[in-house]
Amino acid sequence: MKKYIILICSFVVAIGMTTCLDEGMDFDTNGGKGKDFVHFNVKELGISCELVEVNTALHSRTILVSSTFKSDAARSYTLALSPSSSAVDGKHFTLSSKTVTIPAGQHTGSVTLTVISENLLKKAVEAVFTINSDEAISWGNTLKVAMNRYDLCDFAPSMLVGKFNYESKTWAEMGSLTLEADPDDPYKIYILGIPTEGLTWNGNKILLNLEPWAEGKTQLALSGPKTIVAVDTHQWGPDDTYDDFAFEALSGYYRICEEDFIINFRLSVKQGTFGTYAFTFKK
Repeated sequence: MKKYIILICSFVVAIGMTTCLDEGMDFDTNGGKGKDFVHFNVKELGISCELVEVNTALHSRTILVSSTFKSDAARSYTLALSPSSSAVDGKHFTLSSKTVTIPAGQHTGSVTLTVISENLLKKAVEAVFTINSDEAISWGNTLKVAMNRYDLCDFAPSMLVGKFNYESKTWAEMGSLTLEADPDDPYKIYILGIPTEGLTWNGNKILLNLEPWAEGKTQLALSGPKTIVAVDTHQWGPDDTYDDFAFEALSGYYRICEEDFIINFRLSVKQGTFGTYAFTFKK
């Protein structure tokens, strides 16, 4: 297995999505390519709700769809629910309309999504919408709306430890490892082993520091120090002779309702860094 170090020290890419909320704004049409387009104003929305009283706690979000140009006539766009959605229309949520209308002379139209909280169970569900139009641009044509009941997601430190399966699509690794808690602090979690193939673990545990009740009651933010977990990488092959292979949890969170970790690890060696890779740990 060949792993390559990123030699560039710093490289930042910024992608901006125009929200089109300023009705007096002059819009660049598709980066100057001469094509007008429509898009969702954001790519993701989250709704965490609590069932205060049976059959009465309904929670809503506004879904905005915008265009890069104004028209003298109203325009309507159909929202389609993707087959990948775990949320069911009419069971977990309702829409005020399945069609978004942008009024004449305007850039933006909206519909309202309302969660039916009494039908949300312990696991979170997600609705994935697309704009059914040839005018929709690829980077703005999908909206994910995650819905959960945080009053059903009671937290216990035992949820954080034990055997977890892990996967990183970008680092191309998967397997299983054990997580254990610090005996004096349940919000300090240690990964025992290396979330990568073919290397001998030196015994150093990867530390995850969790912040209790970050972002309300649904997830715990996490980070951790750089930890060297293997002396060298020669077991990868004769071309992979790096020293002090290390994992560092730059950011991430533990999803209480889903009982899994999403961790962004920076992977490095003495000679440089491989980059930052997302890992999912799930029981």
